[in-house]
Amino acid sequence: MPESKDLVRVRASEIVVGQPLPWSAYDAQGRLLLSRGQVVQSLNQVSGLLQRGLFREVFGRERGPAPEVVADETRIRAAELTPFENLKLLPGEVVQLQPLAAGAKETYKVHLIGYHKGHSLLTSVPETGGKLMPIVDGQTFNVRVFSGLAIGTFGARVLKVQYAPYPYLHLSYPTGVQTMRLRKAMRAPVELEATLYDKPGGTPVATGLINDISVGGARLVIGQPIASKDATLFLGFKAHVGEIEEAVQVAAQVRSATTETGPDGQLSHVYGLQFENLNQHQQLFLMNLVYTLIFKDTL
Repeated sequence: MPESKDLVRVRASEIVVGQPLPWSAYDAQGRLLLSRGQVVQSLNQVSGLLQRGLFREVFGRERGPAPEVVADETRIRAAELTPFENLKLLPGEVVQLQPLAAGAKETYKVHLIGYHKGHSLLTSVPETGGKLMPIVDGQTFNVRVFSGLAIGTFGARVLKVQYAPYPYLHLSYPTGVQTMRLRKAMRAPVELEATLYDKPGGTPVATGLINDISVGGARLVIGQPIASKDATLFLGFKAHVGEIEEAVQVAAQVRSATTETGPDGQLSHVYGLQFENLNQHQQLFLMNLVYTLIFKDTL
């Protein structure tokens, strides 16, 4: 514990993911949580720490009436948060809630109903097996939203659970949202069994393995030649994000066709695929899948 007990609460804008902390951080009782120079690895970790309560020593020039001023203004600008309203989300868009309770890994999918700037967000109540989840006032979540190809994350508390005239949640309005731009070309390693069809919703004709995937396409490995460059394939695969399983069926154009020899000496045919005409739901699911795969070691 520092000799001085004069601590100030840490703001989200003072923490830059992937960069060393310029100060040590403590809980409300003055117990050391993070040492100076330690690197915070993920947005989820930031949200969890801030929800728990994170404090640092007051800098010399902060003493007085304005302790919220941070000495390193360059650092603040580098970590500036996006106002929630700037995401321009529309009613009905997917919102994901992950409980901040210790050890919780499940993710709930809800839909945005609306928001009152500076007051609260309104979302549907998560369901499982057709039944409402037992959410309680005061419960805290890490919230993930999608805007274009950007993923936003922030912590929120349930202000009120309402059941009339329909079930919905009032979530605390975020002071800011940490956003990350997810490029369509950003690829993640994966092992997903894929089925090839002769037409959309048609008869299966072959199976293969997707061993990397992006929001815009995938790399398919298969034992026999199935198509040439610029051909269109119809494929389906299943993937998990947390507790959510999604069956994706999509058309894809062959952008490259090569062969490679595996460790067992067997020849495989490798196709670089570009997904075509993804609907919004498929795009959001693939964004979340790629994000989770890339950051699975730090979430």
